Amino acid sequence: MSETPVSWVHGYTMNSRIWRELWSLIPGRDHVGIDLPLHGVNAGERPPASMSGWAAGVAQEMERNGARDLVGLSFGSSIALQVAVERPDLVDRLVLAAPTLSGVPDDPQARAKYLLLMMQIGHLGPGSALARLWMNDPPPIFAGLRRFPARYDAMAAEISGHRFEELRSGAMSSLARTVQDADVLGRVEAEVLLVVGTEDMPQFRANAELIAATVPHCATLTIPGAGHLPILEEPERCATVLADFFDKVAAPA
Repeated sequence: MSETPVSWVHGYTMNSRIWRELWSLIPGRDHVGIDLPLHGVNAGERPPASMSGWAAGVAQEMERNGARDLVGLSFGSSIALQVAVERPDLVDRLVLAAPTLSGVPDDPQARAKYLLLMMQIGHLGPGSALARLWMNDPPPIFAGLRRFPARYDAMAAEISGHRFEELRSGAMSSLARTVQDADVLGRVEAEVLLVVGTEDMPQFRANAELIAATVPHCATLTIPGAGHLPILEEPERCATVLADFFDKVAAPA
């Protein structure tokens, strides 16, 4: 069994504290949470100007910690995917939960919600009110997590601390300029595990189908009844599969 750490990249407006319950279910491994710029302990960090810059920051943390396994959730999965594309020497195993691809058309409801947040931040300011607006449907990003009140409340507490500075600066817009299409996906050398909820939004289920059909070494874990955050909604279901996947020997490139 490999003793190298596992690096974890959270979703938009989240931070590394969201992983604590799942980490407790995968003992025997060191887990390293990476807070992205504008998030968590790096809330004040200036965001990179490109997707490659965001990926380089994660790669730097992986090199520092000696990690060979990388997990990304939602927005964080697109960053993790870019790390695997640009630094295949670093990533042996890659988990993409609610797989998100940069450069594909936005989910219409997600786009509408982001515009609403941009209009409301001046009135509401960061805090619990803006967090509630973000977490309300549509889009049903947090609908599956709402089935587990304690987990939902813990997530709401973390998102309430997010500053939402990117709404004022437009710092996230640069990420969409990188297109993660079939040609890019075909260059991924890592072993890939997709984690998909059957009730996730159509765009993300389509992303998973494209990745599964294009990445050379790819498997899919489907979580019945789960929504957009399957590994947080159903950590007990996912933990054993993830632990086995982390122990998997990487296939030759």
